[in-house]
Amino acid sequence: MTRPGSSQRGVPRPTPDYTDRVYWQGSIKMSLSKFFVLRVLHRQPMHGYEVVQAVAKTTRGCCSPTEGTIYPMLADFEADGCLRSRLETVQGRERKVYALTERGRQAFRTAVAAWLEATDCILASKAAAEPQRGMSDECC
Repeated sequence: MTRPGSSQRGVPRPTPDYTDRVYWQGSIKMSLSKFFVLRVLHRQPMHGYEVVQAVAKTTRGCCSPTEGTIYPMLADFEADGCLRSRLETVQGRERKVYALTERGRQAFRTAVAAWLEATDCILASKAAAEPQRGMSDECC
């Protein structure tokens, strides 16, 4: 059994600081990246670098996948049948252009519904996270 902060091979693994906003922002951005990739491809087919730029623009920089993370994500979506790709030659260079399939459009619709549900829960939780007027922030 693995203890927090260690791995099965006995090599120490850093434990995340769950009180650090950067930890939560990174976790959220990682999850949202997939959503926004589907979102921008829902509008039109694009090559990988265009996807990176469109996601950054759509999210006003809040969610900006790197080229190192975008291509494995696109490959996963393609392997699942959510995307299809075609090679296109522009100025003598080949690039892969990705387009959503019907399965990809369904995945996007499902993702929208799931994120809206999660957003509703988060907004409902906001009141619980804020201290009540006249009461201390302490429990009990």
